[in-house]
Amino acid sequence: MATQPPQIDLSVSEPLEAAVDETTALVQYPGLREFRATLGGTPLVEVPGPPGGAKIMAKYEFRNPSGSAKDRPAYSMLCRAINAHAGQDGPLKVVDCSGGNMARALTGLNAVTGIPVRAVMPDSVPQSLLTHLTERGTAIDLVPASEFPLAIMQRASEIAAEDPSWTLLAQHRNMANVAAHQFFTGREIVGQLDGVRPSAVVGAVGSGGMIAGVARALRGISPGLSVIGVTPAELPYGTPEPPNAEPKFAGAGGLTYGMRQPFVEKLIPEFESAQVSHPEALTAMYDFWKETGTRIGSSAGASWLIAREKAKNLGPDETVVTVFADAGSKEDWEKAESMGN
Repeated sequence: MATQPPQIDLSVSEPLEAAVDETTALVQYPGLREFRATLGGTPLVEVPGPPGGAKIMAKYEFRNPSGSAKDRPAYSMLCRAINAHAGQDGPLKVVDCSGGNMARALTGLNAVTGIPVRAVMPDSVPQSLLTHLTERGTAIDLVPASEFPLAIMQRASEIAAEDPSWTLLAQHRNMANVAAHQFFTGREIVGQLDGVRPSAVVGAVGSGGMIAGVARALRGISPGLSVIGVTPAELPYGTPEPPNAEPKFAGAGGLTYGMRQPFVEKLIPEFESAQVSHPEALTAMYDFWKETGTRIGSSAGASWLIAREKAKNLGPDETVVTVFADAGSKEDWEKAESMGN
């Protein structure tokens, strides 16, 4: 395990004022139209909450084409990369770090564009996902899970620096990530709320793009909105500790060494942090399935738990919004079901 933090660039630009222009990408890669046609428009569903507490509305992002919320920023960042690559020599190739879902989303985009994809991931990612990615041609670089997440960010940056033919998407710093969730996910939620002003929004914090973008959209209609980011108890947001290899719920975590996700730190004033342990998240997955018949992932299970806690302290006329990022891996479901039984 690294004893000193790697040198990571966490600088970010000002937020984008509009969604990334898709025109060039859709003309240059007509196959993207099929992906775009099924992207977004995911349902906002009332889910079980505490008796007498606020209503909880969950955005089912696992209904996106590759199965997660990462489809939106993957598409947005790829369109931005295509725009920036116009007029340059050589084919566009993209690389980024991923805890799992970003790699899956980019692999789905590779299938309709042919743009080569390289993903840097912790060696703890489920084997079922690695098989899915490699069978579809994505190049994978694995780093020790004990050094997650900074090591995957560092290695992705190194790859682009060592071989400039790879374009670094940099999901932790690319404002196209936030824009995808502000101008699409967030605006969809605003429309689906149909005039209701939510009291709080809850979401897992990985890159921070989802919670930042959705919060920015919702604060447009509800300025006093509470924003609660959920990270694993084993790797909390803003933790001063170094990375560790403890099992954690997927798709989220503190950056370690006291570093904080720049989207959250820069874009979400009055941000609240909450933690959920790996066993608690797995149990929540199973409990939600038993109550609703719908499968959600471990980060969604964690978000549901914290949304319920928040709703418990609010009145029945109030609303808490949360985002369910994915439906969970085969391996997580095997663990959740074994715990539930």
